[in-house]
Amino acid sequence: MKSLTPVNSPVFTAEQANTLAAWPLSCMDHPQPPPEGDQYLWDYASKPRLDSDYDKTHAFYSCYDWHSAVNSSWAMVALLKDFPNLPLASLLHEKLTDHLGQKNIAGEVEFFKEAKGFEKPYGYAWLLKLYAEIKTWNDPAAAKLASNLQPLAELFSAKLIEFFDHLPYATRVGVHPNTALSMTLVLDYANTTSDTKLKDAVLRNASRLFGKDEHCPTWFEPGGTEFLSPCLAEAQLMAHTMDRTAYAHWLSKFLPPLYSPEFQPLVQPVDISRLQNPEELAGKSHLIGLAFHRAFAIAAIADALPPSDPRAAALRTLSKRDASSGFAALSEAGYMGSHWLGTYALLYLRASHHDPPTYPQSR
Repeated sequence: MKSLTPVNSPVFTAEQANTLAAWPLSCMDHPQPPPEGDQYLWDYASKPRLDSDYDKTHAFYSCYDWHSAVNSSWAMVALLKDFPNLPLASLLHEKLTDHLGQKNIAGEVEFFKEAKGFEKPYGYAWLLKLYAEIKTWNDPAAAKLASNLQPLAELFSAKLIEFFDHLPYATRVGVHPNTALSMTLVLDYANTTSDTKLKDAVLRNASRLFGKDEHCPTWFEPGGTEFLSPCLAEAQLMAHTMDRTAYAHWLSKFLPPLYSPEFQPLVQPVDISRLQNPEELAGKSHLIGLAFHRAFAIAAIADALPPSDPRAAALRTLSKRDASSGFAALSEAGYMGSHWLGTYALLYLRASHHDPPTYPQSR
C-alpha cells in the first residue's frame, strides 16, 4: 500500500454520462457485418444479404455483434436510471422502444429456440442483466419493455441452468466464453429478479468448478489482447459463494500476496502503445477494456473482504488506477472500441459509486 501512488476516483458526472450515452447511440442502428457461420441476421442463399424487415424481426442486430448490441442496450437503460434528465434521454428512450418492441423480441425468441451455442453463455448473461435493469427501472416505459423481454429472459434462464449443470470444465480465458464472468452477470440478474432456480444453479456450479482452485497462474496475464483477467474474474465470482471470512481464506490460497512478484502482472498498467496498425484496433480496444474489467473486478473483491483485511485498501487503490488508465485511453480504438467500451466503463463506475453488494454472512 505504501508503494502505490494515490489515485482519485474517476468522477461520474452528468456530462460524462452524456458522453457515454452517445457511444451506444452511435451504433444502435448499424447492422452487424456478416459473421462467419451463424444465421442470426444474414441470409446466405447466394451472397450475404439482409432481409428487408430485419429491424422489425430482430432486436439486437446492431453494434458489430449480438452481445454488444445487448450490453449497449443495458448501458442506455443504466444511464437513464442514474441520470433521467440527460440531454440525450429522449433519443435513448426512442431507440430502446424501437429495438425492444414486442415483435422484435418475438423474433429473437424464435431464433434462440433452435440456436445451439450462439452467444451462450456470455450473450445470454448480458440479456438477463438487461432484463433485470429494466425490471428495476422507475420509468413509464419500463413495464412494457420488461414485458416484451420476459419470454426471452425465461428462455435464457432455463437454457443456462442446463448449460451450467452440464458444463464439465470451466472456461478460463480472457475473452467472451469465460465462465466466471458470465456467472457473475447472471447472479446480478438472479438476485434482482429472485430467479432462485438459476441462482442456485450458478452457486452450486461455481463451487463445483472453482471452489478448490489454488495458485491462479497470474504470470499468464494479460493473455495477448484479451479483455478479461481470468484470475480476477474468478475471484470476483467466488465472493458471492461464501461469507467474508471464508472468502478471505480462499482468496489467500487463490491469489498470491499483493506485494509478491507473482502478483505484479496484475499490478502493471495495461500497455497499448505497441498497437499502432489500424488493423490492430480490435486488439487495442480489448486491452483498454481489460483495464476496466480489472477495475470492476478488483473493486468487488475489495468489497467482499472483511473490513479489517489490509488487502482491501490496496485493492481499491489498484482499482482506481486501472480505471484511470482505461479512461485515459477510452477513445483510442475508434468504432472497434466505442461499440462496447462504454459498457465496461459503466460497469466500473456504477460499482464504485453505489453501495457495496451484500455477500453471504458468516454462519
